Amino acid sequence: MTIEKKFQIDPLHPSLPGHFPGNPIVPGVVILAEVLASIEQSLPKPLVLSNVPVVKFHFPLRPNELVQLTFDLLPDQVIIFSCQVGARRIVSGQFNFHPNIQTATPQI
Repeated sequence: MTIEKKFQIDPLHPSLPGHFPGNPIVPGVVILAEVLASIEQSLPKPLVLSNVPVVKFHFPLRPNELVQLTFDLLPDQVIIFSCQVGARRIVSGQFNFHPNIQTATPQI
């Protein structure tokens, strides 16, 4: 099942002044945290992140750009995801989750 969500990173996010002054781009860890939070909000039960075997950052993300997140929940608690801004792919990757373990919030 493919699920789609949208998100934006606020231009006032505390990581942006240092990344990079005068020409801000959103740090990869901030993007991944938002992807993980969006996935968690979309699933019927919480999952525990096991590992992130694959992540590829294709293009920088600027603050306030509208990101289209698409992800699929595969067997064995694997999620593959892709984020785009318009036709430009920003990031893609895979999250693996622990099977049959529940917690309130997955951790990166």
